[in-house]
Amino acid sequence: MTVHTHRAPAPAGPAGQPSFDACVGLGYHCETTYQLRRITGVERAHFFDWLDLDLDAVTEAVDGGFRDVLRTGAVEPFSDGLCALDRGSDIRFFHEFTPSDGEHLTQSDIDAQLPRVQAKFAALARRWHQLAASPAHVLHVHLDAFDEATADDVRRLRAVLAAAHPGHRSTLLWLRRTAPADAEALPPGILPRTVAGAPGRWEGDDHAWDAAFADLRVPRPRPALPEAGDA
Repeated sequence: MTVHTHRAPAPAGPAGQPSFDACVGLGYHCETTYQLRRITGVERAHFFDWLDLDLDAVTEAVDGGFRDVLRTGAVEPFSDGLCALDRGSDIRFFHEFTPSDGEHLTQSDIDAQLPRVQAKFAALARRWHQLAASPAHVLHVHLDAFDEATADDVRRLRAVLAAAHPGHRSTLLWLRRTAPADAEALPPGILPRTVAGAPGRWEGDDHAWDAAFADLRVPRPRPALPEAGDA
């Protein structure tokens, strides 16, 4: 029997609640990418997928139109060669560069592979700009995994998004491990919520993420159904 899966449109929700056409992760790390793909069933890549970066790095990358990310001469081995650090953006790349010895990245590894990685992220930057210029209503999701950001930091990202992409329809979902003390200072368009961590599981707590998204009208995967005529 052949089964076919499809992405369902955002489900109906409470009256007046916006419906989102896409969810775009903004770090902090791989947990966000994994959970958004699990929840929505959409695996289309976005610029910040699978990267390790804090909210300031996201804001600066968007503010600079991604021009300062992965500049030649600015990328070096980091954390004993476990990842590559881009000094221009303070983004850690754990998955884009392959160590020639199978264990630790060297500067030679990075220099040889950098053109390929630059090309990939240039394409993802174009995808970002195309989505921001489209009529789509986007839910941008940042997991503040270590409760580092403040309401001022999140407001700054919101302002940068608005300035960089006038007319872009978006909401910023700010996820923390604990509720922010200054949530009342947040303007419309920023939604603070919490997701508990899952010690020892990099993917995060599925139940906590499901609860955070329970009332959000985002794309959802349709259950797999047999196609007519299949046996």
